[in-house]
Parts: sequence; C-alpha cells; structure tokens
Amino acid sequence: MKLLTKKNNFLLSNLIALSSATALIGVVSSVIANPLEKLSDQWYVGGSLGISDLDPDGGSTWKTTDGRDLSKKVYVGTDVSRQVGLEAFWADFGEAKLKSRTGDTGKVHYQAIGANVVYNSPVKILGLRPLGKLGVAKFSNKDKGAVNSTQNNKLTIFGGIGAEFDLTENLTLRSEYEYFDKDISNLSVGVNWSPKYRDHSFIAQQNKIQKPVAPAKKAPIINVFVPQRATPKPRPIIIQRPKPKIVYKPVPVPASPKYKIVHKTLSGGSHFDSGSAQLTLDGRRALDRLAQDLSKQTIKSIRIVGHTDSIGSSQSNLSLSYARANSVASYLASRGVNRQLINTQGLGETRPVADNRTRRGRALNRRVEITVKGASRIRIR
Repeated sequence: MKLLTKKNNFLLSNLIALSSATALIGVVSSVIANPLEKLSDQWYVGGSLGISDLDPDGGSTWKTTDGRDLSKKVYVGTDVSRQVGLEAFWADFGEAKLKSRTGDTGKVHYQAIGANVVYNSPVKILGLRPLGKLGVAKFSNKDKGAVNSTQNNKLTIFGGIGAEFDLTENLTLRSEYEYFDKDISNLSVGVNWSPKYRDHSFIAQQNKIQKPVAPAKKAPIINVFVPQRATPKPRPIIIQRPKPKIVYKPVPVPASPKYKIVHKTLSGGSHFDSGSAQLTLDGRRALDRLAQDLSKQTIKSIRIVGHTDSIGSSQSNLSLSYARANSVASYLASRGVNRQLINTQGLGETRPVADNRTRRGRALNRRVEITVKGASRIRIR
C-alpha cells in the first residue's frame, strides 16, 4: 500500500464526492424507472460482529505476527426495489500485531467508511435468501508502538457474498463475507431491523392492468316549453251493454329452477407458491376434487375472485390477485370445466377479511374465492 500525500487526499475527497453524487443519481433513476416501493417505507438499520483477517504489507521492514481480531460494523440502508438496496456503513476491523526486523513490536488499527449496493435473490433456499454486494470503502489506520506503518486514507472497491434469514416480520439475520483487498477481509454475522416487513420476492406482472376509462359525459338535458293549442273537449258517448260473466281459471305458472350457490376458498399459503400464481400440489388436488364434483352437476356460472394482503405495492398486489384467479380458472378448464361459464376478477388488497397488521390476518387475506351456482346441491370436499 502506497503512502498518500495531501494532494492525493484532496483528489480522493473529490472522487468520493463524485461517487456519492453518481450513486444518488443512480438511485433516483432506479426509483423513477421502477417505482415498486416508497423509499420512506423501506429503510432499515443493522449491526454485526465478526472476525477480520488483516495482513498489511511491510515488505522487508516488518511483518504481521497476528492479523485476526474482532470486527464491528453498523450500517443503514434502503430498498430501491424488491431486490436492490443501497447501504452506507462504518466498520472497525480491529488491530494487526507487527514486528520489525530489528525486534521492535507495534500494532496498526484499521477503520473504514463506505457505501455499497446489495442484491437480494428472489428465490429462497431452505429459508435462506442469498445476497451479493459491491461498493466503495475508504480506509484509515492508526499506529501503536515502535513500528511505523502509516498507510491511511486508502480507497478501494470491494465485494461480498452472504445470506439472510427472516427471524420475524421486522428482524432479519444476515451472515456475510467481504473481501476488500489482499490485506483486509471480514467474516461477520449481524441483525437488520426494518419498520416495515421487507418481502424481497418479485412478482412479474402477467397481465397488463388497464386504466379505468372515465365514463362519457352525458349531454345536459334542456327542458323546452312548447305551447299547445286548446282543443274542445269531446262529448261522452254512453253505450249500455250487458255485463259479461267472468270465469276465473287458475293459470299454471312454470316453476323457475332453484339454483344452489356454493362457496370454496383457496388459501394463498398452502395452495400457491409464496408470492406466485403457481399452484402447489395441495392446490391442484383441491381443484381436481372440485372439477370431479362439477362434472356431475349442471352448472349455471362460476365466479373466481383473487385477494391479497397489504404487503407490497397495491399495483403488484392487484396483478398477483388477478393472476391467481386466472391460474385457478385455467386449471379447472384443463380438467373439463366449461371455460365460458367462468368469470375471473382480481381485487388485490381492497377486500380484507382480517387485520393485515398480524401474521394470521395477512394469511387469511391471501385467498382465492370460488363461487359456484348450480342446478342442485354441490358437495365440495
């Protein structure tokens, strides 16, 4: 590592300011291009402890005798989208023990500040969500003892990999490995806290949502008074006729068919994959039984309505509810049910049946309701 002069420090300061401005422009552009979440609702803070591996290069002047120490890190971040986040951090990597060729001993203490982009995978593996990061860090160090290793204000690009596990709706456990350069790396475990549940699963919009068309304005009604000419009243003509005999006969009224309405509900937790319109094995089995019962009856109509909880944006929730309703309709049609009798609708998060502030309430709100109107009683298992 090279020693930096005051001129180099001035250039590095300008470079950091330019990098910060570029990152800010990138965040604003990403939010405008993909407005999935409000940044004010998706911030989070975190902290971690770990083990740092320090190996400063002293050449032939001194060498490192012990480069492992306890590391501490705090950071704050915000979700730019469901998969991408931006973080700023401060880290203390501890001390490396040094020894010169003349026998003198000393220590060098490393600290750093920086910023990085985090990418969270939309797919979980055994409950773990993989992540990757790339950023810029500015290092500073302080010597202790008789060995002089002044190498401060170092700016480097770093990367890292790790995974996250949801402890609760607001707490996330994070484990990660960060590599800064050949001199510094860090392995840590920490916890993130967010005021709002951070659901990173991405839902592709399978159906384009059309904006409601405003009804055409009706032309105003103008009352026009048209005077009419007075006409002479005709004289009444009285004709006396015998009263006819009235015979009352009952008229048979055709009986209208009595239709039976039966309701069926598919839960989003057990019958669909998480954050997806793909039916699970339990969901397909439930629809197989329903299709078998419907094949034995005369069906008038079938109405399928999808609902979601309030997690995520209202636009993505509306798209997911409509996609799940269409998925159920397509599956029933593949099992012999007449598709012309099926009407689908997605209402998103607008019709909750429970409190979205609780886990149980959100589970009840993630559902697909099937209403069958048939000519006789239908037994739905």
